[in-house]
Amino acid sequence: MLPLLLALGSPAFGGEFMDTWITLALEDTNIRAGPQNYSPAANFVQRGNRTFFEDYESRYSDDITQSHLVLYRRDPGFWKDWFTEAAFVVQFTPYLEPDQARDGVAIEDDGSYVRLARRFDGDDDHTVSLTGYAVDASRFRLGYSYDLSWGGREIFAGDPYASPGVRLQYERHGSYLFAGAKTAIFDEVQTEGEWQGYQRNQAFYGFLFGGGLEVGERFRVEAGMGSFRQGQLVNVNDIESPLFGDPIQAVGLAGQLSFRTSRTLAFIQSADLRLYRNTPEFLKDPRLLHRVIDGVGFLVQTEVNWLAHDLLDSQEPGATVVEQGLAGDVQTVLVIGSTELGVDLVYKDLAYILFNVPGFTSDFAIPDIAYRPQVYARFQASHTFAEAHVAPSVGIGLMQPASYTTSSGTFVQYSETDKEEVPGGQTAANILGGVAGVQVDVSPSVVLLGEALLTIDNNRSDAVSTSSGDAVVRVPADAVERHPIGFNLMMRARF
Repeated sequence: MLPLLLALGSPAFGGEFMDTWITLALEDTNIRAGPQNYSPAANFVQRGNRTFFEDYESRYSDDITQSHLVLYRRDPGFWKDWFTEAAFVVQFTPYLEPDQARDGVAIEDDGSYVRLARRFDGDDDHTVSLTGYAVDASRFRLGYSYDLSWGGREIFAGDPYASPGVRLQYERHGSYLFAGAKTAIFDEVQTEGEWQGYQRNQAFYGFLFGGGLEVGERFRVEAGMGSFRQGQLVNVNDIESPLFGDPIQAVGLAGQLSFRTSRTLAFIQSADLRLYRNTPEFLKDPRLLHRVIDGVGFLVQTEVNWLAHDLLDSQEPGATVVEQGLAGDVQTVLVIGSTELGVDLVYKDLAYILFNVPGFTSDFAIPDIAYRPQVYARFQASHTFAEAHVAPSVGIGLMQPASYTTSSGTFVQYSETDKEEVPGGQTAANILGGVAGVQVDVSPSVVLLGEALLTIDNNRSDAVSTSSGDAVVRVPADAVERHPIGFNLMMRARF
């Protein structure tokens, strides 16, 4: 009983909760608009006021409030040069219901794992390891920029609640090889016998392989490949079709080339693709970092991703077709002392954007229609006044959005779940976005941030009835809705 009382009375270690973001944000998505234009005026409730080119390397916008409970342990093994790691990683995300300002907390696993590793010659940078992701292996993905990455839990049709996995990896001073697998369980449709058409639980697998070679600390080449059983073809005319229940098999390739002029300029890697480690090395300088180096440094990274899966042929009933998707980017960073400049190019075709649906509509490939890929360029610049702890920044981006035209009209596909029908008679218009802001570092954990944002998107439309009342047409939305000007005022802590 005494040990239990002592445990209950012992202080909690602050490091058990880590990567904590607490943000108070006064935001207005459109200062010129009112409720009729879906703008509730400046408020502390509604979040997510961002331009299309921000948050490229993250799952989250920076006005989020969330934390991770990370119970981490590392132990030496009972045999020489062996050690183990384990982390229980739970993400807590408080949220506000925008319509009623009702609060709540979303709780989910964010990569809990157990890892068994062996060092070579006592060197932690030369190891072979086996990592098991106990609940969700979505941090184990293919692709490199987070916005282009693939193979997480969402690649399985229906996005199952859990998708554990395992990863075997060899690494040596920046170079690595890995192989792994993950599974998900959801309903499989029976295709034969008396139970034809009924559903039974079935495991669906994904396999991932890859590696990277670092040369002289300046150059790195990486490649990966994966194979996933995404789901089944069920949207056929009837269950007697020979295609009913056929598996949707997905495959993909990814590659990246990186070059930097100095090792002091870290390669770009999303924090959402790494294991959580509750260690001083992982947590060092936990505020939002500014790139500051002595002299001049240049970094360029470029990646290409190719995906393919077999879907129902929209043009020929009773047949399938292999649909292919392509995406890639070029990211450049130039740092001159405390000034950072970046120019990036991003490409995603329509099939890539819709890959996880899966398909143009569920189970179907893109029909024989006119469509265009998403292509955009962005420029960002910032300068840090170290003594004043002030960092102004500016960014601008121009996008050709992914779009397609059918007999129903022309549509812009912003993401796999967000699309807009453009005004009747118009083609899809390019989108311009801009943001300017100033960040003030108040302490190592708290910053103040003010931003002004502008978007010009003439694809936004409203549905109205014709004068006769027998049809509905799309007309351009009000100018204040198509050209929103917004702002963010944030007080944010990260620790």
